[in-house]
Amino acid sequence: MSGIFSIIGALLVLTVLIFFHELGHFYVGKKLGFRIDEFAIGMGPVVASKEKNGTRYALRALPIGGMCMFHGEDQEGNDPDSFASQPVWKRMLVVAAGPFMNIVLAVLLAIVILMAYGEYMPGIVEISGTDTPAAQAGLQAGDIILAVDDTEITYYTDCIPAIDSADGAGADITVRRGDENITLRVNDIFDPETGENRLGIIISPVRLKYGLFGAIGNSLRYVWDMVVEMVKVIGSLFTTGIQSGDVAGPVGTISLIGQAVRAGFEVVLRMGVLLSINLGIMNVLPIPALDGGRLLIMTIELIRGKALPPEKEGMIHLAGFVLLFGLMIMLTFMDVRNLFG
Repeated sequence: MSGIFSIIGALLVLTVLIFFHELGHFYVGKKLGFRIDEFAIGMGPVVASKEKNGTRYALRALPIGGMCMFHGEDQEGNDPDSFASQPVWKRMLVVAAGPFMNIVLAVLLAIVILMAYGEYMPGIVEISGTDTPAAQAGLQAGDIILAVDDTEITYYTDCIPAIDSADGAGADITVRRGDENITLRVNDIFDPETGENRLGIIISPVRLKYGLFGAIGNSLRYVWDMVVEMVKVIGSLFTTGIQSGDVAGPVGTISLIGQAVRAGFEVVLRMGVLLSINLGIMNVLPIPALDGGRLLIMTIELIRGKALPPEKEGMIHLAGFVLLFGLMIMLTFMDVRNLFG
């Protein structure tokens, strides 16, 4: 029974991520005067719907995403109300709004994480003697290290590299002590016996919760670090190819989210940040049938001064769809194989 609830929870998480993606398209489209026939949560048969200002708002039976259906989106531009009849710059903004909204959602989730749960930071649990550089500088057990010289400590793992790269003659250490941030000068931190910088402290990961403004600033860094790492991973897929376990298809994604649901709400939030960034980045890749592919074709239209013939654009997107469908089949096969060992 718990497995069923985990799968349902995973589908709901994916639906929320896709909902925000489609909400980006919808919001910008409405603001720019596009005609939108339907905005739906879920897929499949309509459970409930309401029409307002020419748009049908629908709740569909299956919690597996959603959609924003623009009028005449895949038709020729003869209809003045159709998507294709709108200026290309407007269409580009609408298409880009979906991936952008996923990044915005990731930032919002990161703010909630940092305020409600905090981030693991290096906390000083012990000063290793009264003659150590740390003791002489006035560092105390209970201090949380925030920066070494000009290097900000964002995560616990940043601390040791920052100390190692500091000037052995001395470094400014900024710590959180109670509700205050204090900067102390620690001198003579180079230890000739080990050939490394040593403060004379023992550190351990501790939670540091942030206020609203601190969470906003750190959430941007949190999301940016994930974006950089994800771009590196995507780049490696093109250089080394797709290996089993490197990426997950639909089955693997639902399995991972299901594990997060069982682990607790914090893990769901952190998984949500990762998946929302992933959805945003993957959609801006210049692959036909994805938002990035549409943006590429619209960029070509902007440069040429006229749109590609609809039949050619349709063939391009069809080829992209076939490619993506084949990739999904391969990833699903790998997911199932991994699930069964």
